[in-house]
Amino acid sequence: MEKGVISSRMSEISPIIEECVENGTDVNFTIRGFSMYPLLYSLRDSVLLTKADKNNLKKFDIPLYVRPDGSYVLHRIVKVNKEKNSYDIVGDAQKEIERGVSGSTVIAVVKGFERKGRKFTTDNILYRIYVRLWYILMPVRPYICRIFLKAGKLILKLRKISDE
Repeated sequence: MEKGVISSRMSEISPIIEECVENGTDVNFTIRGFSMYPLLYSLRDSVLLTKADKNNLKKFDIPLYVRPDGSYVLHRIVKVNKEKNSYDIVGDAQKEIERGVSGSTVIAVVKGFERKGRKFTTDNILYRIYVRLWYILMPVRPYICRIFLKAGKLILKLRKISDE
């Protein structure tokens, strides 16, 4: 049987995702956007979402949450504010922190992902090392991301030249 693909807006499928994770079914979907680069690449990599204890997420968890403007975001928690029941969150390719994200806006949390065809869980030791290192590098992350992007473009050009 061939695998089917459904392309839809997040606002249309979020009720389905919420129902599935609430009933204990994990949901896998391909991400869109570059805010979690270099870990996750738009339209290539996918995440496995699971039910979240919305008020007890941990530092470095990656929740799927809804902003007040209705946009859906998948970013990493960098600080837990227990007394305010909120989180400070930032994308891996960003350095500006979104503060005070309420636990009530969380739909699910990432428990694994597929990157370049390889599957990882958030318990994987290499992933955990990456997360901590990338957190330390937060002030210079945008510059590192630009270097990765330029290097990737250069590699593609060199491959194209060598194929000719």
